[in-house]
Amino acid sequence: MNISRKIAFQIVTDISEIINQHVNMMDDKGIIIASTDHLRIGIYHAAAHRIITERLQELIIFDDDEYEGARKGINLPVMLNGDIAGVIGVTGEYHEVSKYSQIIKRMTEILLLENYYNEQQKLDNRIRQRFLDDWLFADRNSYDPGFIERGQQMGIDVTLPRRVMVAEIAELNKYSDLRGQQLIDSVNKLVRKITEEVTGSVFTKTASLMICLLTEHTDEKLRIIAEKIQVLVKKIHGLEVLIGIDRQERKLYRAYIKAKKALLAAKNFPRKICFYNAITLETFSDEISPGSKKEFIRHIFNRYTAGEIEKWISLLKIYFNNNGSVIHTAKLLSIHKNTLQYQLKKLYEQTGRDPRNAADAALFYLAVQFYDDFKER
Repeated sequence: MNISRKIAFQIVTDISEIINQHVNMMDDKGIIIASTDHLRIGIYHAAAHRIITERLQELIIFDDDEYEGARKGINLPVMLNGDIAGVIGVTGEYHEVSKYSQIIKRMTEILLLENYYNEQQKLDNRIRQRFLDDWLFADRNSYDPGFIERGQQMGIDVTLPRRVMVAEIAELNKYSDLRGQQLIDSVNKLVRKITEEVTGSVFTKTASLMICLLTEHTDEKLRIIAEKIQVLVKKIHGLEVLIGIDRQERKLYRAYIKAKKALLAAKNFPRKICFYNAITLETFSDEISPGSKKEFIRHIFNRYTAGEIEKWISLLKIYFNNNGSVIHTAKLLSIHKNTLQYQLKKLYEQTGRDPRNAADAALFYLAVQFYDDFKER
């Protein structure tokens, strides 16, 4: 393992503060990579090179001219996983620095080992995240043996049926500072803990989303888990969480897409939990600006005045509420069905869109929804 300059600098600084002596760290080639005497960084240290090549237990220097690039003091190899990773040196008179030698050596090795395990953990996390990204974001028809084996190596059975639950902290943009990021990390850890309490389930995340890959459950069981997440996040961190839940799909990727769409709609639901199957056209109405809605209504009812549009909206609302039945709509409007047919024909001639045609009816229906939003405002 190569010792990073960052960790080497941290080690020499920490040790120097304890023993009040200059401390140097040399790499496995004998180059000083960190020192409390900054002028010495980058210099070849012949004593360190000798320790490495001859595998010496220590090397005491009594004169500054004894070894190239070295000064009087004591130098000791630091071991990591059975190999010499580098050399730690303390500058000073032998009687002053020798009493610290084994403590310094052991302390350095502990710090290096701790850093090594931290780096390994980061590497393992990156490998796991790369696998989860491949699994979740790739539209796979099936899982090849190699991919299944990759999952098994990380304790994940990709062949199990799963449901996807996506969660997001409400008004996430409020938490962009350091304290906010720490809060987000704490919420992620809590949701991870809740997810992994369900046998076989997996947690992952993006910059803004918490993604729970739950072993197959009914909608009711998933709702219970979602409510538990909301209750605990609110109780512990005082935050509201929005949750979207997929519709059962054979492909995990498609389930994830549906869960994200449900999440977008969740803020319009009373409990802030939305299943994909519950999404309707009205759910997303709030996502469209008032100006865009007004322009859409004007575009659909072209050439009509505001008063005329209001009358048409009233008629169409009754028409749609009766599933396009001319007979029932005419009865509620107290007019003959032929009169209604004539009026709908005139609407078609004026706008170029026929509410009796499914595609055009969808546009008129949307205009009715937008118009109602204006009345509520």
